[in-house]
Amino acid sequence: MSGMTEEQFTERVKAIVIGSVEPLLKEHGKALEDIQSEIDEKIKEIAGDVKELRPTMVVGDEPIDRDPKGGFKNISGFAAAVAKTDRSQGRHMPAELETWLKVAKAASATSLIESEDQYGGYLIPPEFRTDLLMAVEERNEIMPLTTTIPMRTTMVKVPYVNGFDESGGLVYGGIQWNWLDELETKTETRPKFGQISLELHKMAGLAYASDELLEDSPQSMENILKNGFRDGLNFELNRSLIRGSGAGQPLGVLNAPCLVSQAAEGAQVAGTIVYENIVKMFTRISDPTNAVWLINPICLPQLAAMALAVGTGGAPVWMPAGGISGAPYSTLMGIRIIWSKHCSTLGTVGDIMLCDWSQYLVGKKAGQGDSGKFDTSIHLKFDADQTCFRFVFRMDGQPWWVTYYTPPQATTLTQSPFVALATR
Repeated sequence: MSGMTEEQFTERVKAIVIGSVEPLLKEHGKALEDIQSEIDEKIKEIAGDVKELRPTMVVGDEPIDRDPKGGFKNISGFAAAVAKTDRSQGRHMPAELETWLKVAKAASATSLIESEDQYGGYLIPPEFRTDLLMAVEERNEIMPLTTTIPMRTTMVKVPYVNGFDESGGLVYGGIQWNWLDELETKTETRPKFGQISLELHKMAGLAYASDELLEDSPQSMENILKNGFRDGLNFELNRSLIRGSGAGQPLGVLNAPCLVSQAAEGAQVAGTIVYENIVKMFTRISDPTNAVWLINPICLPQLAAMALAVGTGGAPVWMPAGGISGAPYSTLMGIRIIWSKHCSTLGTVGDIMLCDWSQYLVGKKAGQGDSGKFDTSIHLKFDADQTCFRFVFRMDGQPWWVTYYTPPQATTLTQSPFVALATR
Protein backbone atom coordinates (compact mmCIF):
# COMPACT_ATOMS: atom_id res chain seq x y z
CA MET A 1 0.00 0.00 0.00
CA SER A 2 3.08 2.24 -0.29
CA GLY A 3 2.32 5.72 -1.67
CA MET A 4 -1.42 5.58 -0.79
CA THR A 5 -3.10 8.23 1.30
CA GLU A 6 -5.23 7.15 4.24
CA GLU A 7 -8.41 7.89 2.26
CA GLN A 8 -7.20 5.90 -0.75
CA PHE A 9 -6.26 2.97 1.50
CA THR A 10 -9.70 3.00 3.18
CA GLU A 11 -11.47 2.99 -0.18
CA ARG A 12 -9.31 0.09 -1.33
CA VAL A 13 -10.21 -1.96 1.77
CA LYS A 14 -13.87 -1.10 1.28
CA ALA A 15 -13.80 -2.36 -2.31
CA ILE A 16 -12.17 -5.65 -1.25
CA VAL A 17 -14.66 -6.24 1.57
CA ILE A 18 -17.72 -5.45 -0.55
CA GLY A 19 -16.38 -7.58 -3.39
CA SER A 20 -16.02 -10.51 -0.96
CA VAL A 21 -19.39 -10.31 0.83
CA GLU A 22 -21.64 -9.32 -2.08
CA PRO A 23 -21.85 -12.91 -3.56
CA LEU A 24 -22.64 -14.33 -0.09
CA LEU A 25 -25.44 -11.80 0.39
CA LYS A 26 -27.04 -12.72 -2.92
CA GLU A 27 -26.80 -16.42 -2.01
CA HIS A 28 -28.81 -15.80 1.17
CA GLY A 29 -31.23 -13.37 -0.49
CA LYS A 30 -30.06 -10.20 1.27
CA ALA A 31 -29.20 -6.74 -0.08
CA LEU A 32 -25.92 -4.90 0.54
CA GLU A 33 -27.80 -1.94 1.99
CA ASP A 34 -29.09 -4.13 4.85
CA ILE A 35 -25.64 -4.48 6.41
CA GLN A 36 -23.92 -1.32 5.02
CA SER A 37 -23.46 0.27 8.47
CA GLU A 38 -21.82 -2.88 9.87
CA ILE A 39 -19.44 -3.00 6.90
CA ASP A 40 -18.42 0.66 7.35
CA GLU A 41 -17.62 0.12 11.02
CA LYS A 42 -15.52 -2.94 10.28
CA ILE A 43 -13.59 -1.11 7.53
CA LYS A 44 -12.70 1.71 9.98
CA GLU A 45 -11.38 -0.84 12.46
CA ILE A 46 -9.25 -2.53 9.80
CA ALA A 47 -7.85 0.81 8.54
CA GLY A 48 -7.05 1.92 12.09
CA ASP A 49 -5.25 -1.32 12.93
CA VAL A 50 -3.15 -1.11 9.76
CA LYS A 51 -2.30 2.57 10.39
CA GLU A 52 -0.85 1.72 13.80
CA LEU A 53 1.39 -0.89 12.19
CA ARG A 54 2.83 1.63 9.71
CA PRO A 55 6.28 3.04 10.61
CA THR A 56 6.26 6.76 11.54
CA MET A 57 8.64 8.96 9.53
CA VAL A 58 10.12 11.98 11.40
CA VAL A 59 12.09 14.66 9.56
CA GLY A 60 15.03 15.70 11.71
CA ASP A 61 16.51 14.05 14.76
CA GLU A 62 15.29 16.68 17.25
CA PRO A 63 11.78 18.07 17.87
CA ILE A 64 13.32 21.56 17.83
CA ASP A 65 14.01 21.07 14.10
CA ARG A 66 10.28 21.23 13.52
CA ASP A 67 9.76 24.27 15.79
CA PRO A 68 9.86 27.54 13.75
CA LYS A 69 10.54 29.44 16.99
CA GLY A 70 13.53 27.27 17.90
CA GLY A 71 12.22 26.60 21.41
CA PHE A 72 11.79 30.30 22.27
CA LYS A 73 8.46 31.95 23.17
CA ASN A 74 9.08 35.11 21.15
CA ILE A 75 11.78 37.26 19.57
CA SER A 76 12.61 39.12 22.77
CA GLY A 77 13.24 35.82 24.55
CA PHE A 78 15.68 34.93 21.80
CA ALA A 79 17.27 38.42 21.99
CA ALA A 80 17.57 38.23 25.78
CA ALA A 81 19.31 34.84 25.53
CA VAL A 82 21.80 36.20 23.00
CA ALA A 83 22.43 39.32 25.13
CA LYS A 84 23.00 37.26 28.28
CA THR A 85 25.46 35.00 26.46
CA ASP A 86 27.30 38.01 25.05
CA ARG A 87 27.59 39.73 28.44
CA SER A 88 29.13 36.61 29.95
CA GLN A 89 31.38 36.17 26.91
CA GLY A 90 29.83 32.75 26.30
CA ARG A 91 30.36 31.37 29.81
CA HIS A 92 26.66 31.42 30.73
CA MET A 93 24.45 30.37 27.85
CA PRO A 94 20.70 29.76 28.43
CA ALA A 95 19.66 26.18 27.74
CA GLU A 96 17.26 27.18 24.94
CA LEU A 97 20.00 28.97 23.00
CA GLU A 98 22.47 26.14 23.55
CA THR A 99 19.95 23.62 22.21
CA TRP A 100 19.16 25.82 19.21
CA LEU A 101 22.81 26.33 18.33
CA LYS A 102 23.42 22.58 18.38
CA VAL A 103 20.87 21.99 15.63
CA ALA A 104 21.38 25.28 13.75
CA LYS A 105 23.30 25.15 10.49
CA ALA A 106 26.90 26.31 10.53
CA ALA A 107 27.43 29.88 9.32
CA SER A 108 30.39 31.21 7.39
CA ALA A 109 33.04 32.92 9.50
CA THR A 110 33.72 35.44 6.75
CA SER A 111 30.48 37.39 6.82
CA LEU A 112 27.46 37.06 9.10
CA ILE A 113 24.23 38.58 7.84
CA GLU A 114 20.74 37.49 8.79
CA SER A 115 19.15 37.87 5.36
CA GLU A 116 21.15 35.00 3.84
CA ASP A 117 20.84 31.55 5.38
CA GLN A 118 24.33 30.34 4.54
CA TYR A 119 25.91 33.45 6.09
CA GLY A 120 24.20 33.60 9.43
CA GLY A 121 20.49 33.44 8.80
CA TYR A 122 20.41 29.85 10.07
CA LEU A 123 21.39 31.12 13.51
CA ILE A 124 18.06 32.94 13.90
CA PRO A 125 14.91 30.79 14.26
CA PRO A 126 12.85 30.98 11.02
CA GLU A 127 9.76 32.64 12.55
CA PHE A 128 11.82 35.41 14.13
CA ARG A 129 13.96 35.86 11.03
CA THR A 130 10.83 36.58 8.99
CA ASP A 131 9.58 38.90 11.71
CA LEU A 132 12.81 40.88 11.68
CA LEU A 133 12.83 41.26 7.91
CA MET A 134 9.25 42.50 7.97
CA ALA A 135 10.26 45.17 10.47
CA VAL A 136 13.08 46.36 8.21
CA GLU A 137 10.74 46.58 5.22
CA GLU A 138 8.40 49.01 6.98
CA ARG A 139 10.42 52.07 6.07
CA ASN A 140 9.75 55.78 5.97
CA GLU A 141 7.96 56.69 2.71
CA ILE A 142 9.74 60.03 2.30
CA MET A 143 13.36 59.24 3.19
CA PRO A 144 13.98 56.95 0.15
CA LEU A 145 12.92 59.83 -2.13
CA THR A 146 15.52 62.26 -0.77
CA THR A 147 19.13 62.72 -1.88
CA THR A 148 21.18 60.96 0.80
CA ILE A 149 24.76 61.93 1.67
CA PRO A 150 26.72 59.50 3.91
CA MET A 151 28.66 61.56 6.46
CA ARG A 152 31.88 60.27 8.05
CA THR A 153 32.47 63.59 9.82
CA THR A 154 30.06 65.71 11.83
CA MET A 155 29.75 68.35 9.10
CA VAL A 156 29.76 68.41 5.31
CA LYS A 157 29.43 71.40 2.99
CA VAL A 158 27.52 70.99 -0.28
CA PRO A 159 28.09 73.60 -3.01
CA TYR A 160 25.28 74.98 -5.17
CA VAL A 161 24.93 77.43 -8.04
CA ASN A 162 23.24 80.59 -6.80
CA GLY A 163 21.17 81.16 -9.90
CA PHE A 164 17.65 81.22 -8.46
CA ASP A 165 16.75 84.68 -9.81
CA GLU A 166 16.68 85.14 -13.59
CA SER A 167 14.42 88.20 -13.58
CA GLY A 168 17.40 90.43 -14.45
CA GLY A 169 18.42 88.31 -17.44
CA LEU A 170 21.18 86.52 -15.54
CA VAL A 171 21.78 82.78 -15.34
CA TYR A 172 24.02 80.92 -12.88
CA GLY A 173 23.79 83.93 -10.61
CA GLY A 174 25.69 86.31 -12.87
CA ILE A 175 26.38 84.98 -16.37
CA GLN A 176 24.97 87.13 -19.18
CA TRP A 177 25.38 87.22 -22.95
CA ASN A 178 25.25 90.57 -24.79
CA TRP A 179 24.80 91.54 -28.42
CA LEU A 180 27.75 93.67 -29.57
CA ASP A 181 28.59 95.87 -32.50
CA GLU A 182 31.97 95.62 -34.17
CA LEU A 183 34.84 96.74 -31.91
CA GLU A 184 32.46 97.16 -28.95
CA THR A 185 33.93 96.23 -25.57
CA LYS A 186 32.68 93.02 -23.90
CA THR A 187 31.24 93.09 -20.39
CA GLU A 188 32.73 90.64 -17.89
CA THR A 189 30.27 88.30 -16.13
CA ARG A 190 30.78 85.31 -13.83
CA PRO A 191 28.69 82.69 -12.04
CA LYS A 192 27.81 82.89 -8.37
CA PHE A 193 28.03 79.96 -5.96
CA GLY A 194 27.08 79.17 -2.38
CA GLN A 195 27.37 76.39 0.19
CA ILE A 196 24.88 74.42 2.25
CA SER A 197 26.11 73.01 5.55
CA LEU A 198 24.82 69.72 6.92
CA GLU A 199 25.68 69.03 10.55
CA LEU A 200 24.80 65.75 12.24
CA HIS A 201 22.14 65.97 14.96
CA LYS A 202 21.48 63.12 17.34
CA MET A 203 18.09 61.54 17.96
CA ALA A 204 17.94 58.90 20.68
CA GLY A 205 15.59 56.53 22.45
CA LEU A 206 16.25 54.88 25.81
CA ALA A 207 14.46 52.14 27.71
CA TYR A 208 15.15 50.08 30.82
CA ALA A 209 13.97 46.51 31.35
CA SER A 210 14.34 44.62 34.62
CA ASP A 211 16.06 41.25 34.65
CA GLU A 212 12.80 39.74 35.90
CA LEU A 213 10.96 41.25 32.93
CA LEU A 214 13.50 39.85 30.47
CA GLU A 215 13.45 36.41 32.05
CA ASP A 216 9.79 36.00 33.00
CA SER A 217 7.77 38.29 30.74
CA PRO A 218 9.76 39.15 27.60
CA GLN A 219 6.63 40.14 25.64
CA SER A 220 6.83 43.70 26.99
CA MET A 221 10.42 43.99 25.79
CA GLU A 222 9.36 42.71 22.41
CA ASN A 223 6.79 45.50 22.04
CA ILE A 224 9.40 48.11 22.92
CA LEU A 225 12.04 46.78 20.54
CA LYS A 226 9.90 45.88 17.55
CA ASN A 227 7.13 48.44 17.69
CA GLY A 228 7.85 51.39 19.94
CA PHE A 229 11.30 52.47 18.81
CA ARG A 230 10.89 51.50 15.15
CA ASP A 231 7.60 53.31 14.77
CA GLY A 232 8.84 56.20 16.92
CA LEU A 233 11.85 56.68 14.63
CA ASN A 234 9.73 56.73 11.48
CA PHE A 235 7.21 59.05 13.15
CA GLU A 236 9.89 61.58 14.06
CA LEU A 237 11.63 61.38 10.67
CA ASN A 238 8.36 62.03 8.85
CA ARG A 239 7.56 64.92 11.15
CA SER A 240 11.02 66.48 10.90
CA LEU A 241 11.28 66.38 7.11
CA ILE A 242 7.93 68.17 6.86
CA ARG A 243 7.78 70.37 9.95
CA GLY A 244 11.32 70.44 11.44
CA SER A 245 12.49 73.78 12.84
CA GLY A 246 16.13 73.49 11.70
CA ALA A 247 17.37 74.21 15.25
CA GLY A 248 19.12 71.06 16.44
CA GLN A 249 17.06 69.04 13.97
CA PRO A 250 16.42 68.92 10.19
CA LEU A 251 14.81 71.90 8.47
CA GLY A 252 11.34 70.84 7.35
CA VAL A 253 10.02 72.04 4.01
CA LEU A 254 7.21 74.02 5.65
CA ASN A 255 9.83 76.21 7.38
CA ALA A 256 12.23 76.44 4.44
CA PRO A 257 12.87 79.77 2.64
CA CYS A 258 12.35 78.06 -0.72
CA LEU A 259 8.74 77.05 0.01
CA VAL A 260 6.21 78.50 -2.43
CA SER A 261 2.69 79.06 -1.10
CA GLN A 262 -0.04 79.12 -3.71
CA ALA A 263 -2.69 81.66 -2.71
CA ALA A 264 -6.34 80.69 -2.38
CA GLU A 265 -8.91 81.76 -4.98
CA GLY A 266 -10.59 85.12 -4.47
CA ALA A 267 -14.00 83.88 -3.34
CA GLN A 268 -12.84 80.54 -1.99
CA VAL A 269 -14.62 79.31 1.13
CA ALA A 270 -12.40 78.71 4.17
CA GLY A 271 -11.30 75.12 4.74
CA THR A 272 -11.84 73.99 1.16
CA ILE A 273 -9.76 72.69 -1.75
CA VAL A 274 -10.92 73.52 -5.27
CA TYR A 275 -9.88 72.43 -8.74
CA GLU A 276 -8.14 75.75 -9.46
CA ASN A 277 -5.88 75.25 -6.39
CA ILE A 278 -4.55 71.97 -7.80
CA VAL A 279 -3.92 73.32 -11.30
CA LYS A 280 -2.09 76.41 -10.02
CA MET A 281 0.02 74.37 -7.58
CA PHE A 282 1.10 72.23 -10.54
CA THR A 283 2.33 75.34 -12.39
CA ARG A 284 4.53 76.29 -9.40
CA ILE A 285 6.50 73.03 -9.10
CA SER A 286 9.98 73.40 -10.60
CA ASP A 287 10.08 69.86 -12.03
CA PRO A 288 7.04 67.57 -11.80
CA THR A 289 9.05 64.54 -12.98
CA ASN A 290 10.08 63.44 -9.47
CA ALA A 291 7.31 65.15 -7.53
CA VAL A 292 4.78 63.53 -5.17
CA TRP A 293 1.72 64.92 -3.41
CA LEU A 294 1.74 64.94 0.40
CA ILE A 295 -1.82 65.23 1.66
CA ASN A 296 -3.45 64.98 5.06
CA PRO A 297 -6.11 62.21 4.85
CA ILE A 298 -8.66 64.70 6.23
CA CYS A 299 -8.52 66.43 2.83
CA LEU A 300 -9.99 63.44 0.94
CA PRO A 301 -13.63 64.63 1.03
CA GLN A 302 -12.56 67.97 -0.46
CA LEU A 303 -10.64 66.29 -3.30
CA ALA A 304 -13.52 63.95 -4.08
CA ALA A 305 -15.91 66.92 -4.31
CA MET A 306 -13.76 69.03 -6.68
CA ALA A 307 -15.57 70.11 -9.85
CA LEU A 308 -14.80 72.06 -13.02
CA ALA A 309 -17.32 74.81 -13.69
CA VAL A 310 -18.90 74.54 -17.15
CA GLY A 311 -21.37 77.33 -17.85
CA THR A 312 -23.96 77.28 -15.09
CA GLY A 313 -23.15 73.67 -14.22
CA GLY A 314 -20.05 71.63 -13.61
CA ALA A 315 -18.43 68.20 -13.76
CA PRO A 316 -16.42 66.20 -11.20
CA VAL A 317 -12.67 66.13 -11.89
CA TRP A 318 -11.36 63.46 -9.49
CA MET A 319 -14.03 60.77 -9.52
CA PRO A 320 -13.25 57.20 -10.69
CA ALA A 321 -14.93 56.02 -13.89
CA GLY A 322 -17.29 53.82 -11.87
CA GLY A 323 -18.20 56.65 -9.53
CA ILE A 324 -18.13 56.02 -5.81
CA SER A 325 -18.18 52.25 -6.44
CA GLY A 326 -14.56 52.49 -7.61
CA ALA A 327 -11.49 52.90 -5.40
CA PRO A 328 -10.24 56.51 -4.93
CA TYR A 329 -7.44 57.48 -7.27
CA SER A 330 -3.89 57.15 -5.94
CA THR A 331 -2.67 59.94 -8.23
CA LEU A 332 -3.56 63.57 -8.86
CA MET A 333 -2.58 65.23 -12.15
CA GLY A 334 -0.77 61.95 -12.87
CA ILE A 335 1.43 62.35 -9.77
CA ARG A 336 1.54 59.85 -6.90
CA ILE A 337 -0.19 60.70 -3.62
CA ILE A 338 1.34 60.00 -0.19
CA TRP A 339 -1.23 60.37 2.59
CA SER A 340 0.54 61.79 5.64
CA LYS A 341 -0.84 62.62 9.06
CA HIS A 342 2.08 65.04 9.51
CA CYS A 343 0.62 67.43 6.94
CA SER A 344 -1.31 70.36 8.41
CA THR A 345 -4.99 70.26 9.23
CA LEU A 346 -7.48 71.17 6.51
CA GLY A 347 -7.53 74.85 5.59
CA THR A 348 -4.01 75.69 6.80
CA VAL A 349 -0.77 75.90 4.86
CA GLY A 350 0.70 72.43 4.47
CA ASP A 351 -2.53 70.43 4.38
CA ILE A 352 -1.72 69.61 0.75
CA MET A 353 1.76 69.92 -0.77
CA LEU A 354 3.51 69.08 -4.02
CA CYS A 355 7.16 68.12 -3.34
CA ASP A 356 10.19 67.02 -5.32
CA TRP A 357 12.14 65.25 -2.55
CA SER A 358 15.15 64.65 -4.81
CA GLN A 359 15.92 68.33 -4.06
CA TYR A 360 16.08 67.66 -0.31
CA LEU A 361 19.47 66.72 1.14
CA VAL A 362 19.70 64.19 3.97
CA GLY A 363 23.04 63.69 5.67
CA LYS A 364 23.23 60.42 7.61
CA LYS A 365 26.02 59.07 9.76
CA ALA A 366 27.89 56.56 7.63
CA GLY A 367 27.53 52.96 8.74
CA GLN A 368 24.54 53.41 11.05
CA GLY A 369 22.00 51.84 8.66
CA ASP A 370 18.37 52.78 8.20
CA SER A 371 17.41 52.11 11.82
CA GLY A 372 20.35 53.74 13.58
CA LYS A 373 22.63 52.17 16.17
CA PHE A 374 21.38 49.79 18.86
CA ASP A 375 23.28 48.99 22.08
CA THR A 376 22.56 47.30 25.40
CA SER A 377 24.23 47.71 28.77
CA ILE A 378 23.85 46.02 32.16
CA HIS A 379 26.19 48.48 33.91
CA LEU A 380 24.11 51.67 33.94
CA LYS A 381 21.47 50.24 36.29
CA PHE A 382 23.48 47.29 37.57
CA ASP A 383 22.49 47.86 41.21
CA ALA A 384 18.81 47.79 40.24
CA ASP A 385 19.05 44.63 38.08
CA GLN A 386 18.05 46.50 34.95
CA THR A 387 19.31 46.33 31.37
CA CYS A 388 19.44 49.50 29.31
CA PHE A 389 18.45 49.46 25.64
CA ARG A 390 19.67 52.46 23.66
CA PHE A 391 18.79 53.53 20.12
CA VAL A 392 20.70 56.36 18.40
CA PHE A 393 20.11 57.88 14.96
CA ARG A 394 22.26 60.76 13.64
CA MET A 395 21.28 62.88 10.67
CA ASP A 396 20.55 66.33 9.29
CA GLY A 397 18.45 67.54 6.40
CA GLN A 398 17.38 70.62 4.49
CA PRO A 399 16.26 71.60 0.97
CA TRP A 400 19.00 71.94 -1.62
CA TRP A 401 17.39 75.20 -2.71
CA VAL A 402 18.08 78.18 -0.43
CA THR A 403 15.27 80.20 -2.00
CA TYR A 404 12.59 79.87 -4.68
CA TYR A 405 13.18 80.43 -8.40
CA THR A 406 12.14 83.68 -10.07
CA PRO A 407 11.71 83.31 -13.87
CA PRO A 408 12.74 86.02 -16.35
CA GLN A 409 9.12 86.64 -17.34
CA ALA A 410 5.94 86.44 -15.21
CA THR A 411 8.16 87.12 -12.22
CA THR A 412 5.34 86.77 -9.69
CA LEU A 413 4.90 83.12 -10.70
CA THR A 414 7.83 81.86 -8.62
CA GLN A 415 8.66 78.16 -8.65
CA SER A 416 10.18 75.68 -6.22
CA PRO A 417 10.57 71.93 -5.56
CA PHE A 418 8.23 72.46 -2.58
CA VAL A 419 4.79 73.96 -3.13
CA ALA A 420 2.02 74.29 -0.51
CA LEU A 421 -1.50 75.64 -0.65
CA ALA A 422 -1.80 78.79 1.46
CA THR A 423 -4.18 79.15 4.40
CA ARG A 424 -7.79 79.73 3.37
